[in-house]
Amino acid sequence: MAHVRPNCKNPSTSISWDENILSMVDDFRFENRIDNRSAAVQKLVRMGLKYQALLEKKRERELARG
Repeated sequence: MAHVRPNCKNPSTSISWDENILSMVDDFRFENRIDNRSAAVQKLVRMGLKYQALLEKKRERELARG
């Protein structure tokens, strides 16, 4: 469950990261000139979810074809 702070509109949560993945997130952040780690993680999650949706649509089309 996320925590909502009274002075912030966005819920927050703590996540444990593997050191290598955290390094990759930071590399992505700096390569794309993203202001902070939170914004970088949000962008990566959105991209991953969009990719997952595309894979699901592709799988549904392939199943419909037979």
